[in-house]
Amino acid sequence: MPTALNTDVLVLNKDWAALRVITAGEALADLFVGRVEAIDTDYQAYDFATWRGLSAYKHEFEPEPHRFVRTVTDAVLVPAVVRLMKFDKVRRPTLRMSRRNVYLRDNYTCQYTGRKLPASELNLDHVVPASRGGQTTWENVVCCSIAVNSLKGDRTPRQAGLKLIREPKRPDPALLLFRARRPRHDAWKHFVDAAYCNTELRD
Repeated sequence: MPTALNTDVLVLNKDWAALRVITAGEALADLFVGRVEAIDTDYQAYDFATWRGLSAYKHEFEPEPHRFVRTVTDAVLVPAVVRLMKFDKVRRPTLRMSRRNVYLRDNYTCQYTGRKLPASELNLDHVVPASRGGQTTWENVVCCSIAVNSLKGDRTPRQAGLKLIREPKRPDPALLLFRARRPRHDAWKHFVDAAYCNTELRD
């Protein structure tokens, strides 16, 4: 089934660090030749043979067609996460600081109110204003609603009576990859920058 084969699958390095995203077709091919192991929602690891056994069980009791790839003899469950069997010494990608990447890092959420908003209602804010020596860095720029940005003006958060819901920092490239790709899998959250993904926001 083409839609299942094109599903996004998160690849973990041997040390369980999020590495990249590939298609289900690539993931299943790698699983078949033993290059990766499939990881289920309980963090159990499976080779291709044991994953086929789990797939048969899931297909009988949780028959959701979009989650399976049909073969001549059976249906194989598409894993949300796979892990490399050998460590990949790939160099981490560089991060370009852009409006979109700041929005992705902050999950399209105003960093002063905790409200998630569409991009059309957001702006970038220098925590320490540029006029006061603030630089355009990951540690000084946050996603902010246009209304709050206007209220803050050329002041520091304290002067404007505002408080950040979290301190801004340079994000892990895998975090931006996770937030930019769709569909998003809940299972990915446990492997991608837990400090940002698991922090509760105020309503």
